[in-house]
Amino acid sequence: MGRLLTEKRKDRAARLVIRVGGILVILVVVAIVANIGLEALPLFGGATAGPLERFDVPADALLAGSDPRREIVWVLIRSGEVVFAGGERQPLQLSALPIVAADLEVHNVVSFVDSAGTVSVGDLRFRDRWVDGERTTQVRWRALAEPLALGEDRAWQGVTANADGEGGLVAAAWSAGGDVLVAAWDGDDEAWSEPSRTFVRAGVSSVAIAQDLGEVAVVGNDGRLSVLRLPGLSPLDLDGGPDSIAVARFLIGGGSLVVAGQDGAVRVMLEVPRVKVANHGEDRLRLGHHTVEVGETATVFDDQVGQRLASRTDVVLSAADPIWQVVRVLDPIDAKPTWIAPAHRRRGFLVGGEDGTVALYYSTSGRRLIMGRWSESSIRTVAMDPKGDGAVVLAGPDLLRRAIDNPHPEVSLRTLFLPVWYEGYARPHWVWQTTGGSDAFEPKMSLWPLIFGTLKATLYAMLFSVPLALMAAVYVSQLAPSWLQSTVKPVVELMAAVPSVVVGFLAALWLAPRLEAALLATLIGAAALPAAVLLALGLWRVAPERLRKGLPDGGELVLHIGSVAGVVAAVFLLADPVEAWLFGGDFQRHLFTEWGVRYDPRNSIVVGLGLGFAVIPVIFSIAEDACSAVPESLVNASRALGATRWQTAVRLVVPAASPGLFAAVMLGLGRAVGETMIVLMAAGNTPLLDLSLFNGMRTMSAAIAVEIPEAPVGSTLFRVLFLTGTLLFLFTLAVTTAADVVGTYLRRRYARF
Repeated sequence: MGRLLTEKRKDRAARLVIRVGGILVILVVVAIVANIGLEALPLFGGATAGPLERFDVPADALLAGSDPRREIVWVLIRSGEVVFAGGERQPLQLSALPIVAADLEVHNVVSFVDSAGTVSVGDLRFRDRWVDGERTTQVRWRALAEPLALGEDRAWQGVTANADGEGGLVAAAWSAGGDVLVAAWDGDDEAWSEPSRTFVRAGVSSVAIAQDLGEVAVVGNDGRLSVLRLPGLSPLDLDGGPDSIAVARFLIGGGSLVVAGQDGAVRVMLEVPRVKVANHGEDRLRLGHHTVEVGETATVFDDQVGQRLASRTDVVLSAADPIWQVVRVLDPIDAKPTWIAPAHRRRGFLVGGEDGTVALYYSTSGRRLIMGRWSESSIRTVAMDPKGDGAVVLAGPDLLRRAIDNPHPEVSLRTLFLPVWYEGYARPHWVWQTTGGSDAFEPKMSLWPLIFGTLKATLYAMLFSVPLALMAAVYVSQLAPSWLQSTVKPVVELMAAVPSVVVGFLAALWLAPRLEAALLATLIGAAALPAAVLLALGLWRVAPERLRKGLPDGGELVLHIGSVAGVVAAVFLLADPVEAWLFGGDFQRHLFTEWGVRYDPRNSIVVGLGLGFAVIPVIFSIAEDACSAVPESLVNASRALGATRWQTAVRLVVPAASPGLFAAVMLGLGRAVGETMIVLMAAGNTPLLDLSLFNGMRTMSAAIAVEIPEAPVGSTLFRVLFLTGTLLFLFTLAVTTAADVVGTYLRRRYARF
């Protein structure tokens, strides 16, 4: 009795340990997933504004700004002095005074025109000095170009200038009579060009210059917008612009133009590239909705010209002027806009209104992040801090300052999962591109290319692995002789022990070059091998029964192996002559020139074969165990009733083992979805959206592996990658859940077995 009680205590203790351990494992998994999701959660938070600071400044202040550390707030007054928020004044070393009008562009480009009609362009440099333990700040004017003399014969009303960071500079000044003069500074020759002139009959409301120095936007007092091409000031086409505009401003980079209507409407226009297509061939060309007749020339969007058309010698392509098109309509402000201040590093901007309202927007996501009334007076000028973490506003006699917390403005559900119209594109696209070569680069973080790449890699891997693994499992468990069973199953299961990095290495460095060299032979063989197997099966079925029974178990393999070997030999012997006869000796070039299909050495075929090699052992092992678990009594009963081994396997074993077979496929699918090293090494990591066999892809797991080491902690990219990991987990969870639900249904349906 005592021994029995001791055993019961051990059983209870074991149950308790197992139960607690299982619960702890579940809690740890839930905690990991929750932590990953919490890292991504701040992406969907909005912007917040800090408390409003108010400073007294002279009534003739023209501009206001702040330093990158947000420690200095300054204004520029008409006498050419910089006045700090504390009241200290420091004069600039300027040649002519007083200042009539001034402007502040991104990267601290300051421009002003004085009463003599001289335009000066430069920036303000602030330097700290420490004297007896106290810090003093000195301001210095650094001219970016020689002063531009336009003459004092006009009543100059406004000025603006912008620089491209490479020594180039464009300045524009306008008069009360409607004259607009634009001149360019050549940094190499250190000289201004002859000013170009345009005239606005109704008078000029505002002028803006793109940072790439390619366009000038002019808004008249009548609300009409003109975008002029430099250097000749030729007008560009506009599509969808508002009828009555109050102010316009280019964002960083120059490809985005923000226009604010007099009714408070805010719209974003993009420069859409176009191409001239001259048809010198013998047939008409169809380019989307356009038809180009023989001998005619048409202007189309550049994405309508595919690779196939670009390679034709009878079609001449040339550059065409772009068109500026409204692509986003943002939430309005409640008053007439008076000023637009673009951000220095992002596509964000501030809009100030006549009633003292200030609103913060982000162009790409189309979101209005902040809107509030900062003053009772009209907003005269707005400047965003260099790091985008604050704003300085001149409103009436006051200088206002506010901190802004806006960590992830470029991300929303729409930018993550829906097509977005980016600069340089002819229409909305899904794009994953997180790095660029200039400060004006805009990160593009659409997750759909990664999701699509994951599904594409999984699709081709499953197309290769599922038929082979399931058919092999059924054959080995039900049809193969015992000696073959004892050989094949350990060998296939041994494949699961091969590290993924080794499979990826072999796929990328061994398989990919050989596939590229024998592409046509591979494609022909892929189509011929299944046909050869089916032909061998047909021959086996029509063979005399005496011959079939006379062969030892497994003798049918000789016929199948012989047919496969014959097809492989024939394909490789005939591939080169067929390629020379039909494709001029270069099948890849024919694909590109005739069909517009580019062959990438790291492509879906390589990924399908490599990833399929890793998935086959998972599916085979579980499927073979499921087939072997069918009771032997059922199999013997079927055979006793006269069914053949094939009929028994197909009509009895497969339905009875279907829950296990489905579970095997689902586990293989989960293995393919989560695989990292194989797709990282063999897929080429190109986030493309097409199902072509000859292009690569970028999967979610590969993107995480490649980019997480370079993503700053807490940055937008860092959190988007954590969101990608969360989606990957949810996808795997959905697959596992589907496997359990369908498996339960199949077990109930075939319970009679």
